Amino acid sequence: MVTILIFDRKSICQASISIRLRRVLPESTQVVDCATEAELARSIANNPGATLFLGQISLRSRIMKLAQEFSCPVVWIAERKDEYLPLVNQPAIRGIMFRTATAADLEECLNALRERRTWIQSVNNPDIATSSRQAKWGLLTQKQKQITSLLLDGVQCKEVATQLGTTCQVIKNSVVLIYDKLGVGSRYDLLKAFLEFPTTCESASMELRGPKM
Repeated sequence: MVTILIFDRKSICQASISIRLRRVLPESTQVVDCATEAELARSIANNPGATLFLGQISLRSRIMKLAQEFSCPVVWIAERKDEYLPLVNQPAIRGIMFRTATAADLEECLNALRERRTWIQSVNNPDIATSSRQAKWGLLTQKQKQITSLLLDGVQCKEVATQLGTTCQVIKNSVVLIYDKLGVGSRYDLLKAFLEFPTTCESASMELRGPKM
């Protein structure tokens, strides 16, 4: 039996997502609404491999560690695009959605997870072809790649400037050039591109940070 666990501290949102999921799932799928993190932790341990829909939970929570330990793919639920920025470093996260996701969005997400693909809910900005974005990564200078890496980690421009020993305005100007080269319009679009094209992301990470010791 396939199991899906849902936890969101905004309980009204959790209830609506739960209802939408049940509309698109076969009867053989078990959907469990968890009221607390403790209940969620027990459910994860009892259902290894279950898909988790999580909202309003700390990325440093033991839940994230349990998800990885029990091979549970996570679909992250958030309200604002900016909340997605740190997620690129979370290996358990396989999907990202808004609380306003429709039943069709949820069905598309679940289909992607079954095919072991990362899924992220679309926004208004049109997608750019994979080959195009991968090619454009090579257009960035080494400094721009370094800035991009920090942006993907959720670091704000002021902190990026401090780390690189320059001014915030210089970083902002660089960000404009980076977006233009990659054909994206925001940090969200930047992260979306890297989540959708993991090969590019992995090669970029190795190039910028070097091999693990």
